[in-house]
Amino acid sequence: MEKCVAYFRTSSLANVGSEKDSLKRQRKACLDFALQNNLEVVKEFYDAGVKGKDLLQDRPGFSDLINFCEVNDVKTIIFETASRFSREIVVQELGWKELTQQGFQLICTDAPGYFSANDVEPSRKMIRQILGVVSEFQKDELVAKLVQARKRKEQVNKEKGYLTLSGRGKCAGRKSWKELNADVIKLSKKLARRNPRTGQRRSRLKIARLLFEQGFKTANGTLFGHEQIKRFLKC
Repeated sequence: MEKCVAYFRTSSLANVGSEKDSLKRQRKACLDFALQNNLEVVKEFYDAGVKGKDLLQDRPGFSDLINFCEVNDVKTIIFETASRFSREIVVQELGWKELTQQGFQLICTDAPGYFSANDVEPSRKMIRQILGVVSEFQKDELVAKLVQARKRKEQVNKEKGYLTLSGRGKCAGRKSWKELNADVIKLSKKLARRNPRTGQRRSRLKIARLLFEQGFKTANGTLFGHEQIKRFLKC
């Protein structure tokens, strides 16, 4: 079996983690392709949080890959798709040219012939470059759409009262109690009101106990703490 290495890349750290799909999907595609094509994946390399526009020499994982290949005489690199290699046509073309000059063979599992074109095959080279431009455009278009969607979500959440500490509409991060359970906020504020007859207010401990009696408690099944009640009342 011919030896090869597999390269994976994920742009956003939000998509990095054992519960995320990016690495799992890329790894499965590469290992399945290798098995079907008599290739042995001797090492895997992963760049997490590295953008497709970053130069190859600026990627820690890819630099380790090249060093490994030189020491172990491996000349085949497989990717899930060409966009995992790079989404920027200039970076993709320069990287492809440099690596092929060093004797490397690049294979993307969804289109194995994508990187096989050379300078004496102008039509295939043109097709590869066009596909690279389309991939780059699609990424930029997606980023623009996500920016607009984020702005819309911030505006909607601001109108609903779901705010960040700076007063902007919340768009990311862990959901607050107000988002998860508005009832506990509503009841907390009701319990904190001044008694019209005595003019007294309940202590936060008393509020926590009354909430507990109504079924509102922490994830550990205990009373809410002093600071948590304080946050409820500020919502």
